[in-house]
Amino acid sequence: MTLRASLTCCLLFLVALVCGAALAPDRALAQQPGGDDAITYTVRKGDTLITLGRAWLIREADWKQVQQINRIADPHRLPVARKLILPVRLLKFRPASASVAAFRGDARSAASGGGLQAVTMGQSLGEGARVVTGPASSLSLALSDGSVITLPSNSALQIARLRKLLITDSIDYELALESGGVRSRVSPFRNRDDRFRLRNPIAVSAVRGTDFRNYYDAQQGQARAELIEGGLAISGPAKAADTRLDAEFGAVIGKRGGILVEQLLPPPALATGGGKQRDPMLAFSVEAVPGARAYRLQIARDSGFVDVVGDVSSPSPEFVADALPNGNYFARFTAIAASGLEGMPGTFTFKRRLATATQGAAGGEDGYVFRWIGTGDGLRRYHFQLRIQDTPNLVVDEAGLTGSSIILGDLPPGRYMWRVGTTTFTPEETDIDWTEFESFSIDE
Repeated sequence: MTLRASLTCCLLFLVALVCGAALAPDRALAQQPGGDDAITYTVRKGDTLITLGRAWLIREADWKQVQQINRIADPHRLPVARKLILPVRLLKFRPASASVAAFRGDARSAASGGGLQAVTMGQSLGEGARVVTGPASSLSLALSDGSVITLPSNSALQIARLRKLLITDSIDYELALESGGVRSRVSPFRNRDDRFRLRNPIAVSAVRGTDFRNYYDAQQGQARAELIEGGLAISGPAKAADTRLDAEFGAVIGKRGGILVEQLLPPPALATGGGKQRDPMLAFSVEAVPGARAYRLQIARDSGFVDVVGDVSSPSPEFVADALPNGNYFARFTAIAASGLEGMPGTFTFKRRLATATQGAAGGEDGYVFRWIGTGDGLRRYHFQLRIQDTPNLVVDEAGLTGSSIILGDLPPGRYMWRVGTTTFTPEETDIDWTEFESFSIDE
């Protein structure tokens, strides 16, 4: 090798070292835990790294980390309007909180590092808390900004981060779904630096919208995300770029990081079950949705489905649900695709009015006894009707009865039809329900 060649190689080697040293901070910045783990701060007149550290960093001395990340030569001189990258982990914050808005069944919580205990209405939960639901259970949490998080049955979630950053007055929420599902209805962001993320062991969902569902199946090592409204960015372990979802689309994330996106099935149309439900068990049916392998019904006392009182899955578009107290309810139906993605919701109202009578007739010494048993809440009055079969003419028409029977002593032979109406009076309304006509005969 000639002297010139040797000098040239040395110069190239030195250039490579210098370039590598210059590029190293950029690579270090890119390898931070995602761009969402830092905010951008615009320098104002009078700012220095020392004053920023004193005002906004948890540890004042961490301004040196900010200096290194942003490659600042003089910490006392910052050009006005320069953009600084500030890691969230260094920033001062004010703790936020979540409170129990509704629950049913086996819903438990644990403070950071504590044991699980049954939740109570209005209970406050902070950063590090964990919540768990058992079978046939649900739990809704209201966050400080008005967002609502609802866990269905057999789900577990940890509140990983729940704070407000002082430097930007922005929220910084992060939830970790350990198993099961969660529906998030996020209040619209008021600050460009607001952050709301939901993690599971194989994916992260960064909220760009207001209404989405997440599921994680530990046995299959699979996660799902379904966007009802707004926008969502999903990142898996093997995918560098985010996968962005539009409203009415969902994604299945495999344990190796593959992400399959498909449009959600449309909301099912209600076939039967609207209006008033009077039978002891609730019954609904929806019209079949092409491509559906199963269906889901949720019942709540409110339109936002914070207070969920029923959750039923069915392989067919027919549902039978447990009895509920009288009241006005909301029913939400979804169709589930072969991929496991739950479709768009269709919501309907119905009234629960268990105010009816079961009846029976029998002969007695004083005549014919007609009895009934009334059920339902509120003040009840009964209306008895009797007619000859095949004619519309009423032989007996007695309203305003307070008892549970009536005796008729003089009925000529023939075939008769009878029924009982139950009128229920509550502060909200007056409701009436009739039994079906029942027939009997009197022989000569």
